[in-house]
Amino acid sequence: MILEKQGIIGAFDKRTIIKLSGDVITEIAYKYENMQKGIGAMMRGPLIQTEARTILNRGRSQGIDETKKETALRMLKVGKLTIEEIAEYSALSVAEVEQLAELQAV
Repeated sequence: MILEKQGIIGAFDKRTIIKLSGDVITEIAYKYENMQKGIGAMMRGPLIQTEARTILNRGRSQGIDETKKETALRMLKVGKLTIEEIAEYSALSVAEVEQLAELQAV
């Protein structure tokens, strides 16, 4: 916001204006969902979900899952923890750890 950059209003005032504007939009245009989206985008700035962003987020999620599985496999290899403990520590489900244990045994 220009007023914030010029030091006329602070961050708190800016957030208050945005929140109140959103409340006004909701109250006036509650029946007109498309109008709400359009006005909301103009007031707050659009959040663009591009195909590239979707692919990036999917890749990050898969990377996290792979890290969890690798961690669980290392714990299984050591052989000192129960399946339930490994699931808890690796943030995987018990079923996922059991599948990894079966794969490791093969």
